[in-house]
Amino acid sequence: MNVLIYGANWYNRGDESAIRAMIDEFRNLYPDSSMRIHVNNGELCDFNYDDIKQVRNFSYPYGRNKLKLLPYYLSLYSKGRMNLMNKNERDNFRDFIEAVNWSDMAVYAPGGPMLGDYYDVKFLLDQLLLIRHMKKPYVFFAPSMGPFTKNKRKIKKILTGASLICLREEVSKGFLESLHIKNEATVTLDSAFQHRIDMQENQQLLEQDISLKNFLDGHERVIGITITDLKWHKNYCRENLSDTITEAFDPFIDKLIREGFGIIFIPQLFGRANDSGYMSGFARENCYVLPEKYDCYFQQYLISRLYAIVGMRYHSNIFSAKMGTPFLSVSYEQKMLGFMKKSGLEEYCIDIRKLSFEKLEELFTKLQADYPVYKKALAEKIPRFREQSYETTQLVSEVIQKMGL
Repeated sequence: MNVLIYGANWYNRGDESAIRAMIDEFRNLYPDSSMRIHVNNGELCDFNYDDIKQVRNFSYPYGRNKLKLLPYYLSLYSKGRMNLMNKNERDNFRDFIEAVNWSDMAVYAPGGPMLGDYYDVKFLLDQLLLIRHMKKPYVFFAPSMGPFTKNKRKIKKILTGASLICLREEVSKGFLESLHIKNEATVTLDSAFQHRIDMQENQQLLEQDISLKNFLDGHERVIGITITDLKWHKNYCRENLSDTITEAFDPFIDKLIREGFGIIFIPQLFGRANDSGYMSGFARENCYVLPEKYDCYFQQYLISRLYAIVGMRYHSNIFSAKMGTPFLSVSYEQKMLGFMKKSGLEEYCIDIRKLSFEKLEELFTKLQADYPVYKKALAEKIPRFREQSYETTQLVSEVIQKMGL
């Protein structure tokens, strides 16, 4: 069976964790399957699968020159029989068309709400429509989606043609239901939960990193922190939230250090992107910035060793829930709030609009007071998290069986 993974994002540990968990669990079920992967944001680096070919991305011709749209759409509507794209995109388009023809099935990768209003991804909509027009079965492997106020006609056509739609939280399902399409979505859980990491292998990696090991051993309790300024986010880039974030986290970090905590900043971006420099700006004595070389599986292992996490980045909190480490989350999209509501942990979630030092202090004090109960509750939830996440793989398997692949 030939499987095309498409619409994938990379260069952050969250997308990496969701995609790798999907691949690893899928291969457990179908060890003889062949895969190719198409990514939205350029060629993959630090990709762990030498036998999975990377499919190049072709892009929408943005700009004021509308004449560029004619050859672009003629290429799409002819399903590649006419390749009239510009010289830079021609080979990329050919590569994508060949991968779709090669595939028996296409799987939309787990990730954030690329399908919706938050990101301007006209090329992604066109790629989805192309897969449908080429009559390839396709499924959605538990991403977030929505909200939908733009491109409704295209999006409804795409979703109506899917053989399966899984979403990772109820908020996305609500956005999908607002489109009033016939296809129903199943809410499962973030893909990262379903795959067990190799604890022994990652323990060995830690033993080899003397500075990190010494930092952990030198502090009785260590807090992991992820921070972002949100300047990259469409909804917040025009607002100056950076000062609000700094004014909340700077005194909070000082307070933690005074109370004897060690602080580890856990960068979530790598490769073409990087947030370690930004987080390093918050570091001071008794702080450590984790090198970006460590992958999503090592980060999960490290988080299992920590006292707690305070995370603005979604997957640092997902890793905490998966590994049983109590955490506070700062929510800026539906994916985080949706997970916290579904897990019964909403009381430990701060809306980005209400972020302040006082709110961080209040909820961290609550986390400390609730700590034994919180940790026990997470331990009891972990099997269910894994089961709900793995349900996506099971449902895709059922689609495969119905197709006779």
